[in-house]
Order: sequence, then C-alpha cells, then structure tokens
Amino acid sequence: MADVLVVLKVFPDSDEINLDNLYESIGGKLPKEYKIIRKETEPIAFGLNALVLYVQMPEQTEGGTDYLEELVNNIQGVSHAEVVGITRLGF
Repeated sequence: MADVLVVLKVFPDSDEINLDNLYESIGGKLPKEYKIIRKETEPIAFGLNALVLYVQMPEQTEGGTDYLEELVNNIQGVSHAEVVGITRLGF
C-alpha cells in the first residue's frame, strides 16, 4: 500500500501563538502511521504566520484527508487548517 504526502496549511488563532509549540501539539495528536516530514512557516499578514506541514499518511485512509483536517482544527491554538496539496508517494 502506498502513502500520500499532504501539504497542510495551519492558521493560528493569533500572532501570539508559538508556532513551535503548535507544531509539537499537532505532532503529538497524529496517529502513529502519520509522519510530519517537513515544516515551514508562511507569512500571512501583519506579523501573522501560518504553519505549513508536509504530512505522510496512508493512502487508503477512510475519509481521506478530512480526518487530518478535522483532527488539526480541533487543537487549541488553531484557527483553521486546510489541505493545499496532495501527492502519491511510491507506486
């Protein structure tokens, strides 16, 4: 079974949210078969930055990426999370 790489953009509640702490919170909530491959920050506006995560997850996940979005959206400090890209790894 192949995996997919999901690019997830996470918007914090405010510019006072520590993105490193938010990253740790998200990583701690992910199921064991999910793996954060890379993390970046992206400027949004007026000092607010979004966290961009590259998450490897099983391709045959029930609900697809909806589960990942819902999981991250329910973490304290997250205003909104959305999938902005997805690609299949392997064949």
